[in-house]
Amino acid sequence: MKKYHYKTLEPGAETVIENTEMTVRAFPLSHSNLTSTAFLVKNKDNYVLYLGDTGPDEVEKSHNLEALWQTIALIVKGKKLKAIMIEVSFPDEQPDKLLFGHLTPRWLMKEMHKLQTMTGPLDGFNLVVTHVKPPQSSIEKIKKQLAVENDLGLHLIYPQQGKPITL
Repeated sequence: MKKYHYKTLEPGAETVIENTEMTVRAFPLSHSNLTSTAFLVKNKDNYVLYLGDTGPDEVEKSHNLEALWQTIALIVKGKKLKAIMIEVSFPDEQPDKLLFGHLTPRWLMKEMHKLQTMTGPLDGFNLVVTHVKPPQSSIEKIKKQLAVENDLGLHLIYPQQGKPITL
């Protein structure tokens, strides 16, 4: 078909997405004993940040999320980052040793608090919660825990297959 072409991205370097007005920057994330990736996509003067699987820095013994938050802090302050798409795979009851490079509601909120220390208030900021693992009872538990732990006033969005997200 020759419709899609792979292109190697250099971490942190801005790369033009051919035949679009967009650019992308890739950043490493910790995913247990593997490396995952975050993508900062820019279209004109607007950004969206998509994170692949990632565990919290404290559990992963890394600084990848902290480095990412430092990179995007000015964009958030300038209200140019329209959303962060980030995974929350397990409810808070999941032991840290069994996260395997994923987040829980509690860990996500700890990371969002770190971001807020760099940006100021995040009230109303769009946070798209992805990679919520079944069964349905776990999904509902994660949503309830996020609602309770969201003391930053984040606008939590749960995507649904086939439905557009307006930011």
